[in-house]
Amino acid sequence: MSHESTLNHIHSTINQKLTDVESRIERVKTAKKEIEKEHETGIVEIRQILHPHLNSHWTGDFANDFDDERDEAHTSMYNIVNGKYEGYISQLERKIFALEIEKHSLELAGAAAKEADHLLSLGEKAVDQLSDKLRSIKNSWSWF
Repeated sequence: MSHESTLNHIHSTINQKLTDVESRIERVKTAKKEIEKEHETGIVEIRQILHPHLNSHWTGDFANDFDDERDEAHTSMYNIVNGKYEGYISQLERKIFALEIEKHSLELAGAAAKEADHLLSLGEKAVDQLSDKLRSIKNSWSWF
């Protein structure tokens, strides 16, 4: 494979992977926003579970049972909304961070490939440097 075709392959691979990573970042960000919205809705709904407050006119076994069931529902919803949703949001934030790192790596590979383009344009004077640069790109990024 010639240096020019190798560089074309590198640029093509970087562009494809960059497009894929950017798309994945957007999908995860969208999912995170949707879960954050559900989390906010859940918080509002949790507050509503305890309303109306039972007053002194609500007495007896039925009132006590109702109040116990309502407290149980409140606790369950609280655990789900403040535990599981926050866990999902944290997982998505970690995924976004990992994808951003991958994107940055691809951008660095793209910059190295542009340097190699420049060396290729210099012709025979830079053939050794170009070969070294291409080898460096291939060794640094295992997906080539």
